[in-house]
Amino acid sequence: MTTAADVDLIILGGGCAGLSLATELAHLGGTSPHAVVLESRQTYSHDRTWCYFKDAEAAARTDAQHAWPAMRVASGAGSIAFDCGAAPYEMVNAGQFYKNAQLTIGQSEQVELKMGVVVTKPPEKQGDVWRIDTDLGTLYSRYVVDTRPAQLPHRDGAKLWQSFYGEEIECDVGIFDVACGDLMDFAAADACGAWHALPEAVCFVYILPTTAKRALIEFTVFGPDPLPPESLQALHAHAVARRLGGAAFSVVRSEHGVLPMGATPLASVRDASYVLAGLTAGGARPSSGYAFARIQRWASSCAFSLATGNGPLGHAPDRLIQRVMDALFLKLVRARPDLAPDLFVALFAGTDAQSVIRFLSDRATLRDYARVVASLLPGPLFRAMLRRNRPKHGDLPLLEAQ
Repeated sequence: MTTAADVDLIILGGGCAGLSLATELAHLGGTSPHAVVLESRQTYSHDRTWCYFKDAEAAARTDAQHAWPAMRVASGAGSIAFDCGAAPYEMVNAGQFYKNAQLTIGQSEQVELKMGVVVTKPPEKQGDVWRIDTDLGTLYSRYVVDTRPAQLPHRDGAKLWQSFYGEEIECDVGIFDVACGDLMDFAAADACGAWHALPEAVCFVYILPTTAKRALIEFTVFGPDPLPPESLQALHAHAVARRLGGAAFSVVRSEHGVLPMGATPLASVRDASYVLAGLTAGGARPSSGYAFARIQRWASSCAFSLATGNGPLGHAPDRLIQRVMDALFLKLVRARPDLAPDLFVALFAGTDAQSVIRFLSDRATLRDYARVVASLLPGPLFRAMLRRNRPKHGDLPLLEAQ
C-alpha cells in the first residue's frame, strides 16, 4: 500500500533555522515545493538577538537593529579596539525577524507556518513518505528538515557550553558610545568576581549600545557546564552596576541562552529525505557559538536544492583546517581557562582585523589562518600553553615581550 504525501516538505521547528529556510522557500514563489513549518510555540516574542560580522556581499536586512563599525576586546593585560567598518558587527532583532518571516510566509501560496503544533511521536518512514504525528493530527511528507534541538544541554554534551544572561537597559542619561561595542570584556567580568565564582570557566561582559541611553549588556560564560539564568543574574547585576556607575536605569527586556561549543554534530542526513539542521547539527561555529550567518547560508543552499528537485541539504562540514583550529582552541580553553582572556587580546592586537573577522566568520583564506596562528604562538603565550600546571590567577604576564 502506498501512502500519498500531504506536502512536499515538513520543517520541524520554527526557530531561526526553520524560519530561515521557510523564508527562503517563500521568496522562490511558484518554484518552491509545498512546505509546512510545525512550531510548538503559540506566539513569538523578542526573546534574543543574533550577531555576526556582516559580509560585504550580503544583502541588507530590515530586521537589523544596529551595526557597529568598531568593537573592543579587553583583559587585565590590556585592551584593543579594532576597526570593523568593512564588515560591521551587526545585530538582528529576533522579534522583528519573527515578524518579517511570518509576513513573508503568510504571503506565500507554497509555504505555511502552523503555530502551537506539538509533534507527539518520532517521525516514521512509511514507503516513500514520512509520517508526522502531532496533537492536531497526522501529516505525510516526502521530505523532512528537522531543526529541533537534539537534546537538553548537559555537562558531557559538548566540550564547552556558552551560557549567557543579558538585559536590554535604558539609562536616564547618555553614557554609551554607539560607534563601538564591547565584544569581550574579560577585565569587567573579573572585577565582578567571576574568577572566584566560576573558576573552571572563561567569563566576559558583552555590551552592545544601540543609543546613547540604551544597550544590551550580557554576562557570558564559556564553561564545562550549561548554566541556568539564576546562576548568572548576580554576576550580571554586578556588571551592569559597575558599567553604569550609579546611573539610574530601567530594564526593557531580558534574555538567556545556552549554546553548544564543540559538540559532535549530529549526522546531518538521517536519510536522503530526512535532514537535520540547526544548532546541534552543525549550525553553530564550535569555537564561538556564532550561528546566524551560517544558518542563512545553509537556508539559501537548502532552498535552492529543494527547488531544483534535489532534496534537502544539511549543513556543509567545516574545512579541515578550521576543524583542527577550533578543536585546539576548545581544548586549550577547557584545560586552561586562565589563558583565554589574553589569548583573545593577543589575537586582535597581533593580527590584521579583517583576517580575524574572516576567521571568526568562516570566510578565512589560508593567509588569514597563517596570520592567526602567527599571532598566537610566539613567546610566553606558547610556553604557557605547554605548561601542565595551571598558575594562580594573575601570575602569568602573557603579553609581555612579544
